[in-house]
Amino acid sequence: MSNKGALYALACALCWAIAVILFRRSSERMSPLALNLFKNLVGLALLVATLPFTIVPPKASWLSQDTLWLMLSGLVGIGIADTLFFYSLRILGASRQALVDCLYAPMVVVCSHLMLNERLSSQQLLGGLAVAVAVLVADQPARPIGNSGSTRRGVAIGAIAIALMAIAIVAVKPQIERLPLVWSTTVRLAGGVFGLLGQLLIGRRPALLLEAIRPQAAWAFALPGALLGTYLALLFWIGGFKYTAASIAGILNQTSTLFIVVLAVAVLKEPFSRRLATALLLGLAGAIAVVA
Repeated sequence: MSNKGALYALACALCWAIAVILFRRSSERMSPLALNLFKNLVGLALLVATLPFTIVPPKASWLSQDTLWLMLSGLVGIGIADTLFFYSLRILGASRQALVDCLYAPMVVVCSHLMLNERLSSQQLLGGLAVAVAVLVADQPARPIGNSGSTRRGVAIGAIAIALMAIAIVAVKPQIERLPLVWSTTVRLAGGVFGLLGQLLIGRRPALLLEAIRPQAAWAFALPGALLGTYLALLFWIGGFKYTAASIAGILNQTSTLFIVVLAVAVLKEPFSRRLATALLLGLAGAIAVVA
């Protein structure tokens, strides 16, 4: 295992956990699609500004099929999946969303098996089952938050978002390994931004673009969230997959779950019940078993 890749994956987990808390506050005033577009526009601007300081002008070999795959990955994993993530976050809250996030590592392993021909052990299968049970436990809280229909819908949307994220990142691991880190991250995020703009055009909702770029009070949380959750976390996330195995990157990324729950309780004052604690521990144990 690469120490560099492991550090990147852990740094991603911490940055993303803090960003989720900030995005949770922002989502109270901005729609999910507008918030997703805002954070990605800010992240893309920062990455483009970083490019001249990190690489020479792009080589012809970079502007190839690899680049197209990265843009498609961004369209699915950022343009679509992140929007679904924010819908789920608005419904569930940060701590409950963190429990659904426990699906991330198992899904990465499953995708690696199907797309990269990695083998699944019985321990990994049991770990995936443990994570699934954890999500079911989290879906039946001791004190209901909202109505049960909303909770189930939030869990379903969150699970779909995480599945799309896992598929999109595992699919382009070979391309990430071949191309420079900042270039890969920039191209992939550009694909996500194009996907979001496409959603606005198809849905004929130009007002959302204005909502995303219009200065407003929500920027107090959305702007630092974009810095941490898009610019830094995305660089660290891609770096983790570039410099270490997908399974190792997945489990270290999964530590964001613990960070998010702790921060949600401490900062957002969300309830932390025994059931929530049990589900969290079961989900983390399952995730560890899957990628151990």
